[in-house]
Amino acid sequence: MRFLTIIGLSVTIALAAGSSEAGTGGGIYDMSQLLKQPHPFAAAQSAPRPFADGRTVRPPANPQSDAPPAPVRTPANLQPLSVAPNSSGGDIISEIRIGALLHDFGPFSHRKEDGYDGNLEILFKSPAALEKIWAPRPHAGLSINSASDTNQAYLGLTWEWEFLGNAFFNFSLGGAYHDGYKRTDLTDKKSLGCRILFRESLDIGFRINNVHGVMFHLDHISNAKLCSTNEGLESFGIRYGYKF
Repeated sequence: MRFLTIIGLSVTIALAAGSSEAGTGGGIYDMSQLLKQPHPFAAAQSAPRPFADGRTVRPPANPQSDAPPAPVRTPANLQPLSVAPNSSGGDIISEIRIGALLHDFGPFSHRKEDGYDGNLEILFKSPAALEKIWAPRPHAGLSINSASDTNQAYLGLTWEWEFLGNAFFNFSLGGAYHDGYKRTDLTDKKSLGCRILFRESLDIGFRINNVHGVMFHLDHISNAKLCSTNEGLESFGIRYGYKF
């Protein structure tokens, strides 16, 4: 028994000595090592917020990212670019003329057909390609007869000269297509020979403010004896022109 008692005391003393050395040596409780470690909560992330439908989303790292973007201010001196309208249409038409003409009436025409002609003519601005022939204006026109006699549509070129200030003189040359008779024995109809004829016209008038024009007009259509018959057809009257 005495032997066992001695052994128990020896073990107790040995354990006491070991725990005293551990408390003072700093091997386990070295504070310098603990202070160099990161904070235990630094890497912790907040728990995701659940949605009502079961989805979850983590809050943004920067709460300011949820704020609406600041409005962009435009300098007061910046104005929107304005686009000029297309004005090419106004650079094409030069003048529009309308007239009332005596049908089949003129110095070279024996009057067979009746009625009056309503006349409409559009003159276009002269292109650069025509400058070498004194810059005539291309034209297109239409004459409709009131008595259902010969009607015509025509194309050509018009030359114009001014004199005495506001007075002017026109001469035109071109071609016409008509719906009259090429050959007939009717005494009240013209035998014009061809469907397509030469056409010439003269105008003499006076212009007001370089815009409005009033003129006497004479035109003539014939085939220059290129077809079997060539009676020809003339119209004479007055026209008004509006110049752009």
